Amino acid sequence: MKKMTFSGSTGALRNPERGFRFEIGVGKIESDLIKFGHVTDHWPFERFPYVTIAQAYCYLTQYWNSEIAQEKLDALQADFDRARACGAKFLLRFAYESDGIQNGPDLDRILAHIKQLTPIVRKNADVIYVLQCGWVGLWGEFHTSIHGHEKNPDAVAKIISATLEMLPENRFTMMRRMQYKMDLLDTLGDNREITAETAFSQAPHARIGFFNDGTLANYWDGGTFTEVPYAWRGNYEYDRINREGKYMPVDGELFWTGQFNDPKDAPAIKAAERFTYHHYSTFSHVHGFSGLDCNPQPWTIDSWMEQIITPAALELNGVRFDPDYFADGERTGFEFIRDHLGYRIAMPAAEYTETVPADGELKANISLQNYGFSTPVNRRKAEFALLAADSSVIELPTDFDCRQLQPDEGCKTVSLSCSANGIAAGEYTLCLCLPDEAESLRYKPDYAIRLASNMETAETGGRLLHKIGMVRIG
Repeated sequence: MKKMTFSGSTGALRNPERGFRFEIGVGKIESDLIKFGHVTDHWPFERFPYVTIAQAYCYLTQYWNSEIAQEKLDALQADFDRARACGAKFLLRFAYESDGIQNGPDLDRILAHIKQLTPIVRKNADVIYVLQCGWVGLWGEFHTSIHGHEKNPDAVAKIISATLEMLPENRFTMMRRMQYKMDLLDTLGDNREITAETAFSQAPHARIGFFNDGTLANYWDGGTFTEVPYAWRGNYEYDRINREGKYMPVDGELFWTGQFNDPKDAPAIKAAERFTYHHYSTFSHVHGFSGLDCNPQPWTIDSWMEQIITPAALELNGVRFDPDYFADGERTGFEFIRDHLGYRIAMPAAEYTETVPADGELKANISLQNYGFSTPVNRRKAEFALLAADSSVIELPTDFDCRQLQPDEGCKTVSLSCSANGIAAGEYTLCLCLPDEAESLRYKPDYAIRLASNMETAETGGRLLHKIGMVRIG
């Protein structure tokens, strides 16, 4: 068996379904009552090429007492198409209410809209990273709704159940507080925590993640954690997110510039510790950043860009990292957070059969290690491939699901064992590919995972291939 080792990379990686995200309005039409007209109304993917996710708000305010107009659905479809064209996905949220809105839908109207939206959501699930459970209250955050739906357990159960039903089985929803999720599961009679045994199943508790729209805002994260010791270990919600975050999507954002989140109270090392403990997959690049916030004043994220973060500080605060990441010298807190939100998967080593007789067996074992804050959220299988000199590719699938790559569990082995029968004699490059599960995105390199290892890559036939080494067949 030929053995290879690869050092970790030091750079930023443009990877799908993870990292900093934008905030944009989608499905916008002239009759919208909420115009969403601040700077984040734009799609700044070209300015920030490392961003692949946008929190996408679709406000349905004018339809509080009617069906959703076809014009609105067409505009939403156009934005799904636009996301697909630029290699992005949506952290999608439907909402009705905002500041100054005096009308809101009743329960029957919300359920009717969920049913009406189900076809377009399912059609475009390939570019929906997660569908947050909005619908209720200000900005879809399940508080202060006009009809008080969030105070009615039966109404909440119907809305969340309908949201889960509208989604294909391989997609999550999210709720604004862990307490909201726990109350819902109590109503459903199944308040279990997600464990390794139940993770990624169809049980409601395993399909609901968490989003914190007050991350690091103040002592209680802007009302996210309401009991002593508030936003700290020992709070039952806070610690449950730590345990469940390994198996569910976790998203967050700072408050807008000037609204708490004083930069001195939220240094980068504190943020990195929180993101590690709660397994953050995505985080807003808009709130608290002068380049995208409504307020151009430098604020929290700007301060992260100036703070140096060191291996010693990370170790002291229990934050995992690849020592190779610091090979080029000092890194800022912003760089570290940017590069470790979600997953950061490296291939430290590989071994494979270098010469395979025509009737022999090709074997390979590679080690994958995740240095990010969390695992990949959505199902994704690892695949080997043989790249021929004429750029043709033989795909060799495996059953390895990248969601197994828990950051705190060290290296995982991905194995290949296949017969050489039927493979033409010659030299091939053995490669690894981590494509999107959706057939519509499978052969689009922007949607494949790029490894955090110093190894040669190739793009052919829409595949992003990581080259492991040469194999001779026959």
